[in-house]
Amino acid sequence: MNLIEAIQGVPDYRHARGIRHRLWIILTIVLLGSCTGYWGYKPLAEFTKNHRLSLIKLLDLSPDIQFPRLINIQKYHDFY
Repeated sequence: MNLIEAIQGVPDYRHARGIRHRLWIILTIVLLGSCTGYWGYKPLAEFTKNHRLSLIKLLDLSPDIQFPRLINIQKYHDFY
């Protein structure tokens, strides 16, 4: 099992009605961003903007994916 598979296995306890982004994507962005010096909500939002193409390729995501914005990252952090 690799790190991404482990992150994908984290249970998501959010109410289904409010889910816009898959939890494993949020957790991966926070982990990768934090490991590369993007500390805090604004820097993490900037990380997704700066590294969009690399994240899409690395995580095998659809090219038209909408990454979470600053407010979404704050909301997920406060939830967990």
